[in-house]
Amino acid sequence: MKQNSKMSAQPPAAAASNAKKPPRTCGECTACCEGHLEGWAHGYHFYLGRPCYFMKLGGCSIYPDRPQEPCKRFECVWLTDDILPVWFRPDKSNVIVTWESWGPDKKLPYLKVTERGTKIDSVVLNLIYMYHVETRMPITVQIDRGWSHYGPAEFVEEMKRISPPSPHGSM
Repeated sequence: MKQNSKMSAQPPAAAASNAKKPPRTCGECTACCEGHLEGWAHGYHFYLGRPCYFMKLGGCSIYPDRPQEPCKRFECVWLTDDILPVWFRPDKSNVIVTWESWGPDKKLPYLKVTERGTKIDSVVLNLIYMYHVETRMPITVQIDRGWSHYGPAEFVEEMKRISPPSPHGSM
């Protein structure tokens, strides 16, 4: 699910110049395959601490034949939307940002921010929180392997029900 809200308001001239930027590419980033997210690829399970079986030096060893789920359907917000600054690429910011859905029909968007092996940096956390304040977009953020949720009470309650427990007790 994509959302087109910007991190901050821009004058029309700046918005027009953004439209001319070339599309972003993963480049050297392999964060989604490194064992920070969870999924299955051709029968091999990857999860926190266990990278994708097919990730080799330099990237995905089966890229042309990678599975639809989760690989081809995965949407990194940094890559697909321009709401995050260039320096926020997952291998630079150490977080992976994805759009997820919540609510009775799973049609309401929220941002999920997952740490990439190290505790989230305060500058990164501040930018994400300010985005929430400016847009009122619900967010759930992994902080030191626990989860914090920001948004309407219904969102927070739903996230508490579905989030794994924090290794440090309740957040």
